[in-house]
Amino acid sequence: MAKTKYVIALNDEQRQMLEKIIVEGKESDRTILRAKILLQSDTTVNEKMSVSKIAEMLGTTHTTVQTVRMEYGKGGIEAAVYRKKRADNIETRRISTEVRRQILELSKEEPPQGRNRWSLRMLCKEAVDRGIIDHISVDTMDSMIKKPMKPPKSRKICQ
Repeated sequence: MAKTKYVIALNDEQRQMLEKIIVEGKESDRTILRAKILLQSDTTVNEKMSVSKIAEMLGTTHTTVQTVRMEYGKGGIEAAVYRKKRADNIETRRISTEVRRQILELSKEEPPQGRNRWSLRMLCKEAVDRGIIDHISVDTMDSMIKKPMKPPKSRKICQ
């Protein structure tokens, strides 16, 4: 029989938190399923159950059960139950209006010698070579060229 790598031993407070998640039903289905997996895997209350038996009982896959156990072992109860937070801020990934403007100006310039027009790949490479941006995908370039910047909306001030 396989050796259990991550043993789930919940204290009373953790068990109550998981039971509350299940009973209230306010969390996502994914979160509730993960709470159920941890409760079934708890060795302090239940007899030791196999991954496949827990998966069958809860109507999920053995991979999901293994993943939840592994995340509990590595990061604790919060990491196992709740969705991971993004490491990067989405705002930092957006292209600023100044960079957009420079790229659109670049696309209006004369194409390289021997070419009739700019290709998206050439525009991406040239924007990086000129130091306008660190990296830009062809898909992003395509959407920027097709949908150029809109001027900011003017706000009406009521007097």
